[in-house]
Amino acid sequence: MSTHGRSRGAEQRRDEDADPAILRESHSWRILSDNVAVKRMDRSSFIHHEMAIPVGIRPFFNLETMVVGEKRQVILTHGVIEYLAYFEMLIEKNPRTRLVWKSDLQNLIQDRFPAWTVFFKTHAESDDTAPEMKIKKTRSPSKFLLFFEEEKRSSRSLELLKIYSREELKDTFQITDANIRNGIHIPKDTSSVWLFLTEERSPDGISFRNHFDGQVLQLEGQFKGKIGGLITNHESEGNEIVVLYRRKKRDPGFRYVGRFSYHTHTPGQFIGDLTRFILYPLDVVPEGTGDLIAAGSSFGSKERSSDTCKEQDPLIRIRTIRSHGTNCAVCGFSFAEKYGTYGEGSIEIHCPDPVLKGGRDQENGCVPICQNCHRMIHKADPMLTIEELKKIIR
Repeated sequence: MSTHGRSRGAEQRRDEDADPAILRESHSWRILSDNVAVKRMDRSSFIHHEMAIPVGIRPFFNLETMVVGEKRQVILTHGVIEYLAYFEMLIEKNPRTRLVWKSDLQNLIQDRFPAWTVFFKTHAESDDTAPEMKIKKTRSPSKFLLFFEEEKRSSRSLELLKIYSREELKDTFQITDANIRNGIHIPKDTSSVWLFLTEERSPDGISFRNHFDGQVLQLEGQFKGKIGGLITNHESEGNEIVVLYRRKKRDPGFRYVGRFSYHTHTPGQFIGDLTRFILYPLDVVPEGTGDLIAAGSSFGSKERSSDTCKEQDPLIRIRTIRSHGTNCAVCGFSFAEKYGTYGEGSIEIHCPDPVLKGGRDQENGCVPICQNCHRMIHKADPMLTIEELKKIIR
């Protein structure tokens, strides 16, 4: 759904308490720090003046000791106005906890987002472009601050793998800012950070080194400058990273290679050294893109089983690496240790259990694994388990 809500102010997009990494995720909730939680609003938020609190999110609100039928009164403050609400554990066969507010706050929500209110009156399913409610703790355990944030993502107006000149982007997004000529740009009134990356630099150019093989994006930049904070904090600040990539400076334009998620960075050893960043793609690169993907990348394969597709799902890859790192789960091999900076971020993903693509708990059944071990696991019929292969190589 496309809406035209006002963009978020800088005071809401940057939170001093927020951690660059998401501490916990469950359903449509994200815990950004010990003090900040974010909920993607849904039908219940707009129509039924309530939202469910998943089991994994209850500790944020100190609700672990609640019993069936209990209510806890709280105050939700938006701006200078306080709204009465309460946490409640419903009396059901499978008790669930929810946060419920009264009609005054409900009227505020519906008045602020009329288009979304109309949308959810006729749609029961959730929408990942819906506004978010940010909840911040105060010194009182019964008082919370509320912020409403509606995202405007520039990626929705870009076509994956299409080549764009800077002039085309200026016309499409009505950009007059000369900063679009730089390596990083933030389109006005959006929650997007654009990175313009060139892999092969001219001899007289700045010696930034960038490389994208379809699964890992390696780039260099100044960590203490603007680019570093925008990359490392993009999730906690609610921004997407949009990558526009070209091989050589003389290419006619930049290819849009999708949205990316920050993984790690390594500062230089000496003053003035560049920082190396590792990012992972959030979008599946279509088949038949040999001009973009380096030789040997399995993304270009035309024959892929459902298991292979699942193992190449970018979200599964990112969540698995966040949970288990990038060392092989069988032999412990590390590409970074063996090949240095060239191997940073490289690893394959193996999903031994039937995990639905895009599921919420996919990282629980998947593990990082090197190419050699991965091939040996799939060579057997039925395929080997992680533990069976470990016994073979001992």
